[in-house]
Amino acid sequence: MEKATENPISETRPPPHPNHQMDADDDDENVKQLKECSSLYLALQDCLVDSNRDWKSCQKHVQALKACHERRTKK
Repeated sequence: MEKATENPISETRPPPHPNHQMDADDDDENVKQLKECSSLYLALQDCLVDSNRDWKSCQKHVQALKACHERRTKK
């Protein structure tokens, strides 16, 4: 008897990319000004898109961005 093999497509399919993966590299000066906080900002944007703009669902991202911004302003 032959063994059933796993679906080869699922093994070779790349993981999904975040919605804004390449945005920090684009010419968006607002995102570039965030410097080390830009990835947190983009993660917040992804969360808002995924949650249908539900800010309550994205508070972890909001707080992380706020903390990063506060660290930057203390420098």
